[in-house]
Amino acid sequence: PMCSLALSTTGVVTCRARVGVTARGRLNRGCCKRSATVFQEGRNRDALRRAGWGRHQKSTLPRRNVTSLAMSPSDTDPAMGMTPIEKYLFDLNGYVVVRGVFSAEEIQAANEAIDKRSKEIVERKGGLRLGGEKGAPLAGDGITGREDLGGMLGWQPNEDRELFRNVLTHNKLVPYYHELLGKGYRMDHLPLLIQQSPGADGFVFHGGRVNDDGTWGDDLAYTFSNGKMYNRLLAVSVALTETKPGDGGFCVIRGSHKANLPCPQSVRNYEECKEFVENPALAPGDVLLFSEATTHGTLPWTSSHTRRACLYRFAPSTSAYGRAYMTGQLPEWPLEMTEGLTQAQRSVLEPPYHPRLDRPSLQHDGTILVQSRADFKKEHDAKVFGSKYF
Repeated sequence: PMCSLALSTTGVVTCRARVGVTARGRLNRGCCKRSATVFQEGRNRDALRRAGWGRHQKSTLPRRNVTSLAMSPSDTDPAMGMTPIEKYLFDLNGYVVVRGVFSAEEIQAANEAIDKRSKEIVERKGGLRLGGEKGAPLAGDGITGREDLGGMLGWQPNEDRELFRNVLTHNKLVPYYHELLGKGYRMDHLPLLIQQSPGADGFVFHGGRVNDDGTWGDDLAYTFSNGKMYNRLLAVSVALTETKPGDGGFCVIRGSHKANLPCPQSVRNYEECKEFVENPALAPGDVLLFSEATTHGTLPWTSSHTRRACLYRFAPSTSAYGRAYMTGQLPEWPLEMTEGLTQAQRSVLEPPYHPRLDRPSLQHDGTILVQSRADFKKEHDAKVFGSKYF
């Protein structure tokens, strides 16, 4: 089988990394008479299989109606998305764990890159602590705070940032992004390393599709319509260390992404209903995907080793929550994190706008599709608005 699933007694779905047939670049032709070009660069196949599609290509986004191979072929069947049981269990629980996305060697390299920057890691102290006052259920030892680090997409040398960039377009993850966010998905938040030393506090539960006042939380919402899941904000967490149930770290109230009432504060504080809180097992290299509409948080870290996870948030093409993409002068993402991106990775860093407005959109088979409106329509808009984009 191409994907094996393990269902625990608590109903947590985990899925083994896929191994399938080699993807081949295909010419895509649509009824709107799109022109298409497919190209493939000869790259070291073993290196590409380890890292995902096309990470060695340089980024130059075409602004024309074209389909181009931006990610090199790999061992994943591009036509294969989430399985029916994966879809069912994500809809049921609000999250899924994909096992073994990254190898032990990749995880070791990522941890070594973090170790080099240990002095840059910032501990949350005082009012920045996330687990409440000393003695609270999520406060840990009441002293040690969670530690944060950013900037990994721009780290030098290149090998230090390799795993972190690969999360954007990894061939084992793209089918999940497409199913849960749609094609043209984009990175919404800057990636964040979360580190918990022994005794570190947790994080009061948050998220949910209903605001505290009972109104609809559209900016985080999960909906299901006409046989398809829609997530306004999808969190993707790469496990860099092991978590066993009961160790602490990420936790979730399964099914809360479909709740119709606000989560009571006593539940958010981990004071009541603890039996409904799941603390899933994660091995280094596993990737956890969850809807931000699912009420989630962090339990105090009780294990003897330090916990590390790198957290991303992705959104549909037309949606935005964060604004880091406006950091530059154009506006643009910070320059250091965009240099040397592959064409596929660069497409994921586009600002929010509709795919039909020349948005480069990563496809299942590793190609980039750029949809265009007819030239005469663009010419009309340019006369009216002074820009071909309304």
